[in-house]
Amino acid sequence: MSSLQNKTILVTGAASGIGAAVVEELISAGASVLAADLAEADDLPAPHHRLVVDVSNEASVEQVFEGLTGLDGLVNAAGITGIGPIQDLDTEQWQKVLGVNLTGTMLMSRYATGLMLRDGRAGSIVNVSSAYGLTGGPGNVAYNVSKSGVAQLTRCMAADLGAKNIRVNAVCPGYIETPMTDMLKHAGAFRDQFVAMHLLQRPGLPGEVAKVICFLLSDDASYISGVNLPVDGGFTAAHVPQGNL
Repeated sequence: MSSLQNKTILVTGAASGIGAAVVEELISAGASVLAADLAEADDLPAPHHRLVVDVSNEASVEQVFEGLTGLDGLVNAAGITGIGPIQDLDTEQWQKVLGVNLTGTMLMSRYATGLMLRDGRAGSIVNVSSAYGLTGGPGNVAYNVSKSGVAQLTRCMAADLGAKNIRVNAVCPGYIETPMTDMLKHAGAFRDQFVAMHLLQRPGLPGEVAKVICFLLSDDASYISGVNLPVDGGFTAAHVPQGNL
């Protein structure tokens, strides 16, 4: 496990799924954690703290950063899904999904980098994109486009901030068993087909993604920036016909 001793890391989407796994991994690695989510959650033991934030609302984001100092890292794990093909896409749903997944990532990153630059600190930001941020796919256009935007945002932020000693990377998970993907557990043949599209032939676990995020936050990844790293069981590497598996 990469050491994050004496580092302060803010995590959004921290109440469940990948975000909650990141919080657990960070605590094990010795970091001080600011765990932020839209929903209230149980308190963490000192020196860790729970925060409430709507990442799509700038006033809410600004409030989180008021009085905050000494930030070393940010994990943008807050996200929502939005199912539907383009011909059925509701404009309100489109705006909501992009507001949380893309604008929310931008807002949190803007305030975090402003704080790091003000304090003269090196920093690391890890965004949660998706395997579908790297490739197209049917029936989930708002989500896929938002995560593609996160991947490009990651590259552009890395370009803006590299000379200021702030690294920016993203992870791009495949099918991870989280509350967001619970619907797939009852999807029968569709789930089986989706699992078969992953070369490792299984869903991933939140902790498997969290370990990669913590590595990217740590000094062990000190020369890595601007990367959109698939953590997807081989989903984006190759599509193997089921008959050949």
